[in-house]
Amino acid sequence: MWNSVISTPGARYACADAKNFYLCTPLDCYEYMRLPIKLIPQEFIDLYNLAPKVKNGYVYMEIQRGMYGLPQSGIFANKLLKERLAKHGYHKLPHTSGLFKHDSRPVWFTLVVDDFGIKYIGEEHAKHLIGILQEFYEMEVDWDGSLYSGISLDWEYKNYHVDISMPKYVQNSSSNSIGQNQ
Repeated sequence: MWNSVISTPGARYACADAKNFYLCTPLDCYEYMRLPIKLIPQEFIDLYNLAPKVKNGYVYMEIQRGMYGLPQSGIFANKLLKERLAKHGYHKLPHTSGLFKHDSRPVWFTLVVDDFGIKYIGEEHAKHLIGILQEFYEMEVDWDGSLYSGISLDWEYKNYHVDISMPKYVQNSSSNSIGQNQ
């Protein structure tokens, strides 16, 4: 995608993050869970009046929306996103995982979990996509396209160049204890 952006005249790149992407997704079938009351802080027990709901040391709950740690949350969130975007002309491309394109607008995007990497020609086309996403999700948009899935991007469109880095991914060897006797 990034090579495509720098090699396409007039193309630009933006990043967007859908806040609570999984948490906004209704489940097709509800899930159920029990949680030991001893793991719940007293302030939450009091706030949500959980004490009367304790049975044999557990609080039982019904899960109606996606949540982190629930394996199917990602599948349901992705399925719902595809349905919502298809109504506006956006479709997943068949041979590249996570790559989407609009039927007629010059806008493409990659999706990794809840991060959108958007290639566009003409800001109005990227705004079209963002506007649709904002109907359903709280979106944080980075029009400079400087951070995608933890990867820092420094764009030099005029020179057909992008620098990619992951600052602080590998600690500076002088600041850690690798190879040092303790």
